[in-house]
Formats: sequence, C-alpha cells, structure tokens
Amino acid sequence: PYSPQKRAPPLSGSLNECAERETTDQQYAANVMRMENSYFFTQSMKQRGVEMTALFQKQITGASVICKQSTDAYLGWMIKREFKAMHSLFSNISRIRKEVGDADVPIHVPRAQFVRTLQKESSREIMREKIGVVYARMEKHLSESGGLLPVAWKALVKVLYEWFGRWEKLSTSCYKFILEPSAIDVVRIAKSASGSSSTKKTSARTSDMKSERHNFVSI
Repeated sequence: PYSPQKRAPPLSGSLNECAERETTDQQYAANVMRMENSYFFTQSMKQRGVEMTALFQKQITGASVICKQSTDAYLGWMIKREFKAMHSLFSNISRIRKEVGDADVPIHVPRAQFVRTLQKESSREIMREKIGVVYARMEKHLSESGGLLPVAWKALVKVLYEWFGRWEKLSTSCYKFILEPSAIDVVRIAKSASGSSSTKKTSARTSDMKSERHNFVSI
C-alpha cells in the first residue's frame, strides 16, 4: 500500500495535468487552479499539527513553491490586463533608458506623449475604478471558501506598490515629472477597494437575513 507521502506527488501531477488541459484557460484559470489547490494542501497539512507538518515537509515546501509561482504569474497577468497602457509605456521607457540613458529618453518618447498617456490612464478616479475592477475580478476567480482571496489581494497590493514605485522613479528621472497618484496612494486606494467590497457584502448579507426574517413572519 502507498504511504501518505507517496500519494502527494501523483496528486500534484494530476493537478498539473488538469491545469494544462486545452479546455483550461491558460491566461488565468490554470494559475488559479494551481494557486487554490496548493494553498489548500499547505493549509490543511499545517492545521493537522506539528507531526503531520514534519511528515509532509517536502510536499508542503513543493506546494508552497507552486503556489508562489502561480500567484506571481496570476497577479502579473491581472495588473498588465488592467493597466495595459501604463505597463506598455513604462516597459518601453525602461528599455530605451537602458540603451540611451535618462536624458535622451524624451527624444524617443516625447514628454507631451508621456504626460498625455498618464493623464488619460492614471488619475485618482481612474485608479479607483481600475483597482475596483481588479478586486471584483479576483473575487470571481477565487472561491470564498478557499480563503485565498485576502492572501492574494495582499500580495497584489505589494506588487502594485513595487510596480508603481518603479514607474515613479522612471517618471522622475527621465521627465522630472511627479507621478500622481503615487505608489503609496495606490496602496491606500487598493486597501480601500477591498474594505468597501467587504462592507457591501456584509450589508447585502444583513439585508438578505432581514428579508428572510420578514418573509418568515409574513407566513
């Protein structure tokens, strides 16, 4: 008979096989599948105590690596999709900067074009809207029962801060232009987005409960 440790690798292989099927959306669904299953496995093992954790340490470590890699890929896809114009702009600037240096970047990407793109894509109001869309999309992708949403959102906020921090530096060094909202502001907007969504869901549940109680009394 197979020992529990020997059953884990076949399970991991089966997960990978499902994730790579043609019917699985490779843009995000494959990563979501790997994220949720590997996260569930690591949390389940850790909740079973020190002995079980020690027994499955190798498998837990492997699942944690899968979870991190798939989460990183998923978050990158989410940000690139919603902030497509900004990502394209700053990726281009970063490439040019390596070739010609800070001072000559505006020759290749004129300041007027740079500012116009930012005004169109990164006002505070637009940021709130885009980040709200990202959170709503993540809520749809990740099952509530899996418990991964708050963990993944925290990771996404960190990635947003890193990306916008790099973009801020490029904006300042190449154009002497202050990016607004700043990376810190983006983090605040993201934290607010998750908070307001939670409040709405709580209000909706409370409303449903009141409605159910009202219906019961009516009967």
